[in-house]
This record gives sequence, structure tokens and C-alpha cells, in this order.
Amino acid sequence: MAEPSSTRAGRRSGESTARADILAAAREMFASNGFKSTSLRAVAAEAGVDVALVSYYFGSKHGLFVEALEVPVDPAEQLTRAATGPRSALGTRMITEFTGAWEGETTGTALQGLLRSIVNDPGRSNAFGEFASHRMVPLLSEKAGVDLDTARVLISCVFGMAMVRYLIGVPTFAEMSRDEVIAMYGPRLQLIVDADGTVSP
Repeated sequence: MAEPSSTRAGRRSGESTARADILAAAREMFASNGFKSTSLRAVAAEAGVDVALVSYYFGSKHGLFVEALEVPVDPAEQLTRAATGPRSALGTRMITEFTGAWEGETTGTALQGLLRSIVNDPGRSNAFGEFASHRMVPLLSEKAGVDLDTARVLISCVFGMAMVRYLIGVPTFAEMSRDEVIAMYGPRLQLIVDADGTVSP
């Protein structure tokens, strides 16, 4: 089946360049407009391609975002895995899942670099901040059966730990082993979960 053709006159976006053109347009638009306000149609128009071609390559706005920001592990998939299982161990599963990726042999360096770029680049900070607000928080709330405020607190705790451990290198955090981090944070995150009054269906 042939790929959709470009609809913008004077712009070459054939098979060899269309994907790169879409990613370049997406990076610019996510940085300037944020996640929520960026549509696939707008990215397609900026890249000079049919909107169907964006879906063909990336599937969804979520998929496009993950590739545009070069996220080596999809944080939404991490949250889904963490939320799968007994609610009584959600705190431990969350810190285990995220530290596993941040310290992983194949993903750790790239993810720590991503965190650093988010802090230092206002465009990336805006894009990731909106992704966290409009994708990650609602997803955790839905999958884990907690309210939005609880989901916000849980995510802020996990990412706050990442900042002081991996980016700033605060000794009291950076000198701990991963097992020690899990042992410290798991039960305390669970206290936040247990204080949530949401009744799962």
C-alpha cells in the first residue's frame, strides 16, 4: 500500500525525508505550544505532509512525542506496568520501575541525559511538563485507581528523587544503592497511596 502523498506544494517530503521532517516539526511545535495544544494535523501542515503520514509513522500524538523528544523508555508504559498489580504494593512498584530505567545499562545514560535537557532547555521543559500533566497524571489516576491529586504527588515524588539523585547528585541520595532507594521510597509512596480515598471499581 502506497504512503499518503504530500499536500503542500513546493515542499519535498518523500519517503526519504518525510519522517525526519515530521520529527523536526514536532520538536518545534511541542517546545513552543506544549503537548496538549499540539495536534497531529498542525504538525503535518508544518512538515508539509498529509496528516495520515504522521499516523502511519508514529501511530498517535503520544507516539510522536516520545520519538520527537527521543525518550528511550515510554513513561506512560512505565506507569501502566507500575499500576498493574495489588494496590498495596503500588509505591514499591513505581520506584522500582522508574529507578530500573534510570539506572538501566541500556537506558540509564539516555534517560539521565533527557532529564538534564528538560531542566536546561525551556522548550523541552514545557513539552515534557505538559506531557506529564495531560498524559502521565491522568493515566496513573486511571490505571492505579487513585484521584488526580494523589497521582500528581506520586509522580512529583518520583521525579523529584530523580532530580536530586541523578542530576544534582546530592550525596545523601546519590550515595544510596538502588535497593536502598527502593526500600526507603516504596513504603513512603505507599503511605500516599493508602491515604487516597478513591474506591476502585
